[in-house]
Amino acid sequence: MDWSQFGSFAARYLPQLWSGMLVTILVATLAAPTALAIGVLLTVPRVAGWRALSGLVRAYVEVMRNTPLLVQMYLLFFGLPILGIFWDEITCGVLAVALQHAAFLSELFRSGIGAVGNKQWEAGQAIGMRRWMTFRKIILPQAVIKVLAPVSNQLIVLVKDTSLVSAIGVLDLTLSGKVIIERSGASFEVFILVAALYLILTSVIGVGFRVGETRFARRLG
Repeated sequence: MDWSQFGSFAARYLPQLWSGMLVTILVATLAAPTALAIGVLLTVPRVAGWRALSGLVRAYVEVMRNTPLLVQMYLLFFGLPILGIFWDEITCGVLAVALQHAAFLSELFRSGIGAVGNKQWEAGQAIGMRRWMTFRKIILPQAVIKVLAPVSNQLIVLVKDTSLVSAIGVLDLTLSGKVIIERSGASFEVFILVAALYLILTSVIGVGFRVGETRFARRLG
């Protein structure tokens, strides 16, 4: 391509890429809170010391983080119809992304809570707090500060991993780029635009998390 014409090339195809980016944002917007909620649920048995459930959660975490997300997505997409469950591509993609990242998030939550020293628990008990009250008033605020940065990073990885939904036919930013390449043959130029849009999206999210992290830390003193 004549790079002097890159501007007109970008102007021609950006609207189509933008439509794909909106789908990427939709998938990430649905997957992130789902992953956070499942991650919290997975953390509870291990923090509470429920042995039987803790064993199941550990097995789940090992399976999810030691198998590729794309394979998990294929298993959901092609496996659920065998069970008589027919979900669309976006639902399967959102669920696959959320289930894997929930495993990573639960590990972050558990390590953040574990990083708060036992003396903090003892201090709560010393002033007459019950265990739940100690957790809510003393342990949780400190744990949140410790995990905010790694959770932010994990959610940015989640956003990038949404590109895998293109493999099951979701017309997101990545698949939109592939469609344009088939029509134009300009693979390098298209992927420059795709990468730039992903960079803008993740940068905005990263700045948002840093602002939220700073404000939360100030609020807790």
